[in-house]
Amino acid sequence: SEDRKRDGLVLGMSVKENMSLTALDYFSRAGGSLKHKDEQQAVGDFIRLFNVKTPSMEQAIGLLSGGNQQKVAIARGLMTRPKVLILDEPTRGVDVGAKKEIYQLINQFKADGLSIILVSSEMPEVLGMSDRIIVMHEGHLSGEFTREQATQEVLMAAAVGKLNRVNQE
Repeated sequence: SEDRKRDGLVLGMSVKENMSLTALDYFSRAGGSLKHKDEQQAVGDFIRLFNVKTPSMEQAIGLLSGGNQQKVAIARGLMTRPKVLILDEPTRGVDVGAKKEIYQLINQFKADGLSIILVSSEMPEVLGMSDRIIVMHEGHLSGEFTREQATQEVLMAAAVGKLNRVNQE
């Protein structure tokens, strides 16, 4: 989320609670009680996969660095095994090391066949991470580009309404 502290995470909750929040159906028994071992296993797996630096999965999420908070937010999105993952400004406000780790994870998910919609205002991120780029101007589609067609100049022209190239091959 663009503002993970406002929209993405519950700061008073633990890493485990934040990560499994959207997947409670997966960890619930018929009567509604949680399968705690399954939840702990899945959260532990994601903490290792995402290299989340935390002393414990019971650590309050608000005490983690911004980069580790962002990794937890992305992991939470994957707990339900989606076919499409929407990432809104996934590297905003994180340090260079966390940004690199997030890019590596995104590339791994793409290689594993997960479709990703990446929303980003960072031009190098858009150019470096995208196979296909959609540009919006004033709420309307103003350009659709392949990685090969996309340059910073072309994307900026589409973003400010100076270029309208939709479905150009």
